[in-house]
Amino acid sequence: DALPNITTTAAVPTGRTPAATRRGQPPTPPPVVAPIPAVPSSDPVDPAQFAGTYYEQGSVKQFFSIGLVNTQATYSVNPDGTIKVQNSGNYFFNRGPKSSITGSAVPVNETNTALNVGFGGTPSANPPGNYTILAKAPDYSWIIVSDPSGQSGYILTREKNISPQQYQELLTQARALGVRGNITPTTQFR
Repeated sequence: DALPNITTTAAVPTGRTPAATRRGQPPTPPPVVAPIPAVPSSDPVDPAQFAGTYYEQGSVKQFFSIGLVNTQATYSVNPDGTIKVQNSGNYFFNRGPKSSITGSAVPVNETNTALNVGFGGTPSANPPGNYTILAKAPDYSWIIVSDPSGQSGYILTREKNISPQQYQELLTQARALGVRGNITPTTQFR
């Protein structure tokens, strides 16, 4: 495989134009680099081990989550194989107004790493899904979630509080796995 021919343009001193422009040709534009897609993990997810409570350590904030603290997601397996999703948190401070919503998730691939999550009716079982598990710890102590576009992102852990170092490691991993949205920390009061 040959490497692509990449043209670079050196800086031109002030008051001078590149030779290509002097000849009436536009300068060569920089190469376009496509963003890394947020691809589901190939490591299968066991819904029974996935079930339980995760604390949001950081996320790409959505209009409904701005100001939420103590945010958590609780998952449980339903008898029909779907997953019950309960999201909750408090607005602004530790004992602030409570926010919660319950929905369901339907796996859309064989590894249970791509799901459709909905909060009104049963979600579709058609791929690609809107909830993508990008990575998880072998013991399910943390998961990194996005969507196929990489615009959303969540860092979820079983522990309510984690070290700044672990947060930074998970954040770096999320970005490397294709999360392009701006993940900001979520406050978890002790």
